[in-house]
Amino acid sequence: MKRILSILVLFILVNCQSRKVHWLLIQNEDIPSKNPPFGYSSGYINTKGDTIVPLNKYGRCFTDTVRSYAVVYDEQEGLIGIDLKGNKLFNAVWSQEGDNIKEHEGMILIVENGKYGFANDKGKIVIEPQYKCAESFHNGKAKVSQNCSLANDEHEKWKMKTWFFINKKGKKIK
Repeated sequence: MKRILSILVLFILVNCQSRKVHWLLIQNEDIPSKNPPFGYSSGYINTKGDTIVPLNKYGRCFTDTVRSYAVVYDEQEGLIGIDLKGNKLFNAVWSQEGDNIKEHEGMILIVENGKYGFANDKGKIVIEPQYKCAESFHNGKAKVSQNCSLANDEHEKWKMKTWFFINKKGKKIK
């Protein structure tokens, strides 16, 4: 089993080097997470196989292949985006399935003080958190609102009374 795992890791490392991947997710189901709801431990290795983020440094590591930033669960900070030096970039957003909301079209939904905005695929905040409700980008636009509430619906997170669309620069689309 270890030989198969080693071959698989080597294959992934060779493929990822051509796409400028810096870190790869590692998981160990034999070592419990220090944060019990997450079950198993996780961390990151670089493309040479060196440990970059040791198992259990964070309650959970969510991003599979890290190019510019990773989403992790930190016990003090919560769900956050970190850069390649481990610095906090932004607060990430939980999905309804208990995972982080993934990047869509090069933009990731972020939250600060109950307001939503967006960071780009480099982890840089490009639309400051300012909306009471927001959804991920699709077809170059995101649905946002200042007049909304949480929905009691398994298919939709928000009940928006009035909403509008913004582009990737944060400008309202008419």
